[in-house]
Amino acid sequence: MAWAAALWLALAAGQAPAAPPPVFASSVEYVYVDVFVTQGDRSVPGLHAADFELKDSGVLQSPELVSAESRPVQAALVFDTSGSVAGARLAALRSAGGAFLDGLGVKDEASLFAFSEEISWRARPTADKEVVRASLATAGAAGATSAYDALYAALALADPEMPSLIALFTDGEDNMSILSGDEVRKVAERSNSLVHVVSTASPSSSSGRNTARVLREIAEHSGGRFWIAGTSKDLRAAFGAIAASIGERYVLRYQAQGVKRAGWHPLAVKLRRVKGTIRARRGYWVGAGAELK
Repeated sequence: MAWAAALWLALAAGQAPAAPPPVFASSVEYVYVDVFVTQGDRSVPGLHAADFELKDSGVLQSPELVSAESRPVQAALVFDTSGSVAGARLAALRSAGGAFLDGLGVKDEASLFAFSEEISWRARPTADKEVVRASLATAGAAGATSAYDALYAALALADPEMPSLIALFTDGEDNMSILSGDEVRKVAERSNSLVHVVSTASPSSSSGRNTARVLREIAEHSGGRFWIAGTSKDLRAAFGAIAASIGERYVLRYQAQGVKRAGWHPLAVKLRRVKGTIRARRGYWVGAGAELK
């Protein structure tokens, strides 16, 4: 993880990384796709592999269904702790983070990033959720906002051997990041991480509009969601729902047939004979000489 260490030092020193964005490759020959199926606000249970149609680069594939429990996730909370979060909003954020940790499985790992104008990796990945909870309880709030840099760090430091979930909260416009939204979006597109973003700012509002728009695009491209949380109750409900959805997801696995190996692979997942709304990542990237995931 020398490149990750270099990234971390670069961010800490206030310098943009000079190297190209990392390519997120995998350890096995299978492609795994997490799929979320809902009708309204409720998940749809009981589906089988035959209920899904999956195309890789336009070519129909033959996926099998594996249990979500066999694929524990590494979940990163990435929390805005800038000055605007101080007070009641920080207390609400701690409560929301607790709801998220409560919803994770026993084998799932969790970590915590806090960001203002600086990024702090307050809790490293661990299956002991109480470690993360304790770190969250002592987080303060001050300073400006560097949401893009924080998301980049969480993407870069995710374990490529585990499914990765990133749940980011921010309450306003990014005003301190070294990296631009477009740079982070390109990295996110090549990542295998599922990204959820919870914000008090709508992409159509005047406050936080540009940041919210970019973060929404990143989340939806990864198969995640952009949540608007206007109240403390909304905030806790959003993070609780994100954690709960991990156990409700369908995991499709296949060996890509009839497609090029390296480069960008657009994905299209549809339902057969079943009504519902699907969320899944829109594609994945394989670097030259890399293995599939």
